[in-house]
Amino acid sequence: MTTPMTSLALSKMNSTPHADALTLAAPSPWKIRVHKATSALARSPLAHRVFSALLLCGAPALGAYAYFIEPTWLKIRRLKLKVPHLPLSLDGFRIVQLSDLHVGSVVPHWFLHHVVDTARALEPDLIVLTGDYVHTRPDDVADITTLLRPLHASTGIFAVLGNHDYAVNYAGDTGIPGVEKVMITALERAGIRVLRNEWLPLGGGSRPLALVGIDELLSGHARLTPLHEVPTPWPRLVLSHNPDIIPFLPENSFDLLLCGHTHGGQIRIPPFPPPVTATRHRCYWGGLFSLGRGQAYVTTGIGYTWRARLAARPECVCITLTGQ
Repeated sequence: MTTPMTSLALSKMNSTPHADALTLAAPSPWKIRVHKATSALARSPLAHRVFSALLLCGAPALGAYAYFIEPTWLKIRRLKLKVPHLPLSLDGFRIVQLSDLHVGSVVPHWFLHHVVDTARALEPDLIVLTGDYVHTRPDDVADITTLLRPLHASTGIFAVLGNHDYAVNYAGDTGIPGVEKVMITALERAGIRVLRNEWLPLGGGSRPLALVGIDELLSGHARLTPLHEVPTPWPRLVLSHNPDIIPFLPENSFDLLLCGHTHGGQIRIPPFPPPVTATRHRCYWGGLFSLGRGQAYVTTGIGYTWRARLAARPECVCITLTGQ
């Protein structure tokens, strides 16, 4: 169900570390119980076997496709996007976005390595990772380091955290306090810089491209501070895991926003949107959106919570920026 924008609140905390904090209203008690139950089921191998059996028996042909074919049928999504005032040195700049790997789930390791090899073969100038590197609990950080270490981009590899990296499943969930530090260490060991409400300039000249990383929304750690710090004329590339961040962002505060989190709903019947998404604003289930002066792209990601994808293929996103 779509949650009205009035249920979102921009919270100005009294203490300095929490200034500009973003908060989502906690779901109702019954929804919290559902979240907890589904999270527990997602950690159970037996539950996954039962789910796959129901999927294959309920609609054999379609279920077989959704279970065996599409979850590991990787698509390279190519986009050419105009960014006004892009530095001339960055015209033709190539970005690869990967999201929602869900290492430690039922996503096959061979497929994740294939995704990394595909990203390398695209020879990107920049690689950005938009969260959920682990599945239901961050127990597989060593695998994350091994998996992502081969990635290479001339300008670097940058990441933001997702709700699973905090072990958070809904707004108000306390998760596992401090577990994100373990995840950050694993990513840094792979040569990846994690941006937590930070920004940095890319390219030269008087108006470089500002790369902004906003921390995870459901965890309560998201801040708008970096958007206020970037000089106004500079073009902005913003990373944030959850597209529910969009209503919080000031008008015309970004040129390109990259998100994940939704998995494209995993199951949908075209041309209709998916019946269920992991967002409160279901309109941001996936794809490219025009918002003010900028655009937002929500990727279907790589992994999945349950092994089933229908009309929501996993994707490696390759974006070429142009100022023309």
